[in-house]
Amino acid sequence: MKKTAIVACIFLLAGCSADYPLSANLHLRAGNQPMGIYDNTTTAILSGHDARKNSAVVAYQIKGQSEVLLPNETEPHVLVANQLARGFLEQGLVFENGAPVRIQLNLEELLVKVNRPKLLYNATARSHITLIVTNRGTTLTKTYVREANRETATQPPVKDLEKMLNEQLTDIVKQILQDEEVRTAIRTR
Repeated sequence: MKKTAIVACIFLLAGCSADYPLSANLHLRAGNQPMGIYDNTTTAILSGHDARKNSAVVAYQIKGQSEVLLPNETEPHVLVANQLARGFLEQGLVFENGAPVRIQLNLEELLVKVNRPKLLYNATARSHITLIVTNRGTTLTKTYVREANRETATQPPVKDLEKMLNEQLTDIVKQILQDEEVRTAIRTR
């Protein structure tokens, strides 16, 4: 009888643990860009680098539970670089090997942490990207940082955390594409 009660308790407690997906699924859209920002003779090379120490984009750090780290399905720096490339192409920039303009995207930080210090769950998201534009010996370095906090009574699902990061990354990509300093650094001959 005791064994049956113990086994039943184990199954009940195991059923209470949260289920997590194997990975997050970030996706961002910079929207349509104005044409004619760059003439068709302006060429560049765009590359991305993930400078983070850990590949996780979501971290559940709930007291009394094992930490759960979720990477993204696609490498985040690739997603951001692809959206930037698409936006620059719409603006008229041409990408080709040997171009005098080099655009380097460094993903320094991209993580949303969930913890529960007291009664409420706290989700803290932070995105940090450094953009380096090198054009014929002149270098422009810009840093883009976004942070957000949300408190909820229940543990936030991964889709809500993805939304926080998607909003931050989309905002950063839009800002880069609209940044006059970046445009000038790319166009300078």
